[in-house]
Amino acid sequence: MLLVVALDALDHEHVEHFDVPSLELTRHRPIETFSYMKDQPYTLEVWPTVATGLGPAEHGLTGGGTSEWSNPAIDFLSRFTAKLGGNTRDRLGNLAERVTGAEYSIPETDADHVFEGEGRVVHNWPGVANSAELMRVWDTANPDEGEQTIQGFEREIYGIAAEQFGWAREMLNHDLALAGVHVHTLDMCGHIYRYDEQRYRRTYERVNEWVGELWDRLSEDDDLLLLSDHGIHTAWDSSDTEPGRHADRAMAATTLEEPLFDDVRDARDWIDRVTEDVAVADDHVDVPTDQLEDLGYI
Repeated sequence: MLLVVALDALDHEHVEHFDVPSLELTRHRPIETFSYMKDQPYTLEVWPTVATGLGPAEHGLTGGGTSEWSNPAIDFLSRFTAKLGGNTRDRLGNLAERVTGAEYSIPETDADHVFEGEGRVVHNWPGVANSAELMRVWDTANPDEGEQTIQGFEREIYGIAAEQFGWAREMLNHDLALAGVHVHTLDMCGHIYRYDEQRYRRTYERVNEWVGELWDRLSEDDDLLLLSDHGIHTAWDSSDTEPGRHADRAMAATTLEEPLFDDVRDARDWIDRVTEDVAVADDHVDVPTDQLEDLGYI
């Protein structure tokens, strides 16, 4: 099985600076990323591209259209708030929810993606599957959600990451060709700790530990791929760019001997190639339908 861990904002400059070897695995390299509707690489444009092999114009998720409301009128009006500040949009969104009962979600592409098919599973992947997980992370820094202390923020952000890495560990016990999970910890902590080198170092060290645990659990038939959509500028890095902005410093790392791709847009072809000959069992569950319907389970 190939286990793909999408580490949002994993930055090759920070990996070297913080000396976190598990994030380099046995083979690693910087990779090219892109920006489309924004002036910096954007989570909800890049990750669907990784999974589908398509650009934003083809997979349909762009920086100008990454929110979706259940109420058509609210959905229409939301298109005119893109240039407002994040906190302002959050407050307007919360007001719309209270007044209209409308629900906000991150849309997901209808395009074919790499996690479809027998023996392929995904826990969460922005713009592709279970995008609500990303909203949970965003809410950790929302003044109207969560706890606004360092201790409260870290309980939430690390708790979410622990759930996602826990799922990844469990998948190593199953007969699969491919499993994927997206972890937004480095991105969110990079924004929060853009001026705090020691706290961001601890974030990298935590993620390094989680990845190291996965690496230790790989069987001879398993391999691991780490990749990112961008890096993140900080007050101590090599650039004079505003701390907190996304950096063109994406990277990939793997335990495979296969040479790595050099661009996020080539990731899907690479994943398909290394998993195409993996055979998986196709046993089916014997569901006691009558019993479960009588109990109200189904």
